[in-house]
Amino acid sequence: MSPPSMAYSLYHTVLVAVHTKDNPTDEEWSGYVDFGRKQMGKYTSSLVISEGGGPNATQRGAMNDLLEANNFKGKVSVVTLNRLVRGIVTALSWFNPNVKAFTTVQIPAAIEYLEIPRDHHDRLMAEIKRLRDKVGISSAMT
Repeated sequence: MSPPSMAYSLYHTVLVAVHTKDNPTDEEWSGYVDFGRKQMGKYTSSLVISEGGGPNATQRGAMNDLLEANNFKGKVSVVTLNRLVRGIVTALSWFNPNVKAFTTVQIPAAIEYLEIPRDHHDRLMAEIKRLRDKVGISSAMT
C-alpha cells in the first residue's frame, strides 16, 4: 500500500497539513475536513505545506463551507513552490483574505505570519517533519 497523499494534525493552536505532489483523494480530504470540524475552536490558524498536491474545487468547497459555518477568520500560511498550488491559494483568498502563500525557504516567515509564539517554532518544525515522514517525503524542506 502506498503512503497517503496528505497528513495532518493539530499542534498548539495550528491546524497543520502536509501534501505530497499528489492531490488528495476524496476519502483523504473528507477525513481532513472531519478532523477540522472536530478540532474547531482549538485552532486559530492553519499551516499547509505542499509539494504540489492540493484539493480540487469540490474539496475546497467542503473546507470553505466548514470555515464559513464556523465563522473561521484565522490566518492560513501555504508553503509551496508549485505555481498551481499558489493559484489555489489565490482562489482561497477570495473567501479568506488571511490566506497567504510562501515558498519553502520562507517557512519561518510563514510561521511568523500565523503569530505562533517563538518558543513553539522548533516543535512546530518537528511536527512538520513528522507529517512529511508519514507521507513519505524526505525530511529536507525543499
